[in-house]
Amino acid sequence: MDCREIDFLPQKSEERIRRAMRVFDPKVLCRILVFVLYLFGAKRRIIAALVGIPEESVKTTIRVVLRDGFQAFMDRRRSDVPSAPKVTKTTARISVRRDGEWVVVGFDSNAGELRIPAAHKIQVRTVLLSLQNSGLLSTHETASVLGFSNAHCRELARKLASDDVVESLVDKRRGQRQEYRVGPAQKAEIIQQFAARTVTGLSTASDVLAELVNERTQAELSPRTVRWHMNKLGLASIKKTFPKLVDALKKTPDAAS
Repeated sequence: MDCREIDFLPQKSEERIRRAMRVFDPKVLCRILVFVLYLFGAKRRIIAALVGIPEESVKTTIRVVLRDGFQAFMDRRRSDVPSAPKVTKTTARISVRRDGEWVVVGFDSNAGELRIPAAHKIQVRTVLLSLQNSGLLSTHETASVLGFSNAHCRELARKLASDDVVESLVDKRRGQRQEYRVGPAQKAEIIQQFAARTVTGLSTASDVLAELVNERTQAELSPRTVRWHMNKLGLASIKKTFPKLVDALKKTPDAAS
């Protein structure tokens, strides 16, 4: 805005300022004039001379008005001057819980809920870990619903933050899917070791059995492969009943002969 071609009349100015002072506090009017002259492009030194205040006061007035807006023109030390309303930042509270066959993410009362089938594990992990990475859910809350440890949950969240869902959350391990890698000798040894260790009360964990089977058959089976075949053969379902059956057979007359 170029005001160089405008004729400013000192007499009119003095008259108008005198009338304005009947309405405005002199200090408030002074601040208004300082800021207007600043907007018109006047130098701070010139403004200070025109309104009759120190140049440092001009700088302070301009800085405070640009920071606080209209309220800065007022004398806020007076109790009858309304202060600028404080804006309270509210953080939406998000909760998560298991509800039968659903995982429910709850927002505030007005926003409703997000319901995800618990069977859709990748979808559930993606949503909850994304909320965790955004700081909307704690690691403990996420881990409790997913059934993971806090450490594992943090690791998955870290992977999801750097990679896409397929790379970070989808389990790409396939394990043993073909019969030719586990022949009759390996299957027989799996059954034999499982039966013997079940009867004697020793561990039948897949990593233990894998080590024993590999040692006796010179194979290179992973615990995951052994576990897959144990499930396929139904061995897990007889773990509790097998020792009872053996004890019962020992007590029969035929067993004694």
